[in-house]
Amino acid sequence: MRRIIVAFQCVFVLLFVTACEDPPEVVTEHVRSVKTYTVSENAGGNVRNFSGKIVAADSANLSFPAAGTVAQVLVSSGDKVTANQKLAVMDDVPFKLDVDASKAELRKAQSTANEKIGEFNRSKTLFDKGWVSQAALDQAQFSMNAAQEEVSYKTSLLSMAKRGLNDTTLRAPYDGVVGQRLVEPNEVVAAGAPILILDAEGTMEISISVPEKIISKLKMGMTATVTFNVLPGVEIESHVTEISRVAGAGNIFPVKVSLINPPSELRAGMSGDVALTTDNDDQEFGFLIPLSSVAATQDLKGAYVFVIDPTTSTLKKIEIQTDSARTNFIGVKGVHAGDIVVSAGVSFLSEGQKVKLMSNTAQ
Repeated sequence: MRRIIVAFQCVFVLLFVTACEDPPEVVTEHVRSVKTYTVSENAGGNVRNFSGKIVAADSANLSFPAAGTVAQVLVSSGDKVTANQKLAVMDDVPFKLDVDASKAELRKAQSTANEKIGEFNRSKTLFDKGWVSQAALDQAQFSMNAAQEEVSYKTSLLSMAKRGLNDTTLRAPYDGVVGQRLVEPNEVVAAGAPILILDAEGTMEISISVPEKIISKLKMGMTATVTFNVLPGVEIESHVTEISRVAGAGNIFPVKVSLINPPSELRAGMSGDVALTTDNDDQEFGFLIPLSSVAATQDLKGAYVFVIDPTTSTLKKIEIQTDSARTNFIGVKGVHAGDIVVSAGVSFLSEGQKVKLMSNTAQ
């Protein structure tokens, strides 16, 4: 009986100690954040790089139609202007005198015309009565017509004088930015001499020079990527908008590439680099993906990437064929447009591993 009591006490103590222990911890799976790249750019062709400078897509050299002395220049380089804004003024005194002289000449011509009209009417009345000859009537009509033509001529001269006076004020033809101011007040300028260079705001192109052996590979509208030293790490989408059909010095063809949504930091005259993917004689080789996305197989005879399954957020190992590298990208076969590949830390991942996209990742 004593042994039974002791055994019961031991079992009770064991159950009490077990009940006081903490419940076992639940081990949760760690989900790794990965940097990704969405497959989109076809790898067909060769990437060519050209250096160029920014020019305004719409730019105008503004000038006065007539020679004269500049009285005022109301804007400076870099100023933003709106359409029809007054930019510069020429000394208008000589042009006002031309208007006054033209008005006086017109009044004189009108007076002469009125006299000739009266003479013709009198001659017509006398002719109807048979008192003057047909020749006299014809002469009166000729004089009247000549006087009326003189009035028309003097009216045109007055219109030209008024236009000359109006042209002494230089106005902006459109909204834009003053690219360059070329004259100062009190300077005497020739007719048509540039006063200001006005660049249309918001529309920019980069002008490049392309050798003759490559120009045939370019097409209107083909896409390009432009980078600038003043904007490190920023790539601006663009497309070819102008291909010259006439070569310049050294058999170089001027080509213009239009920038899509250029940043406000860019200015005309800045240098940039244009990357164009030209046509290749070979067949298209899959898609371009970052070099950092590719890992070598264990036997070093192949390569693979990890593609994320968007429904399960797990990794799938895809064997690929590789082409030549282009800067930080490489052409591959085995992936498809729209695939999301891991672009960093591939060697630390495994098939079927659950991952999540790194926040603020450029796709």
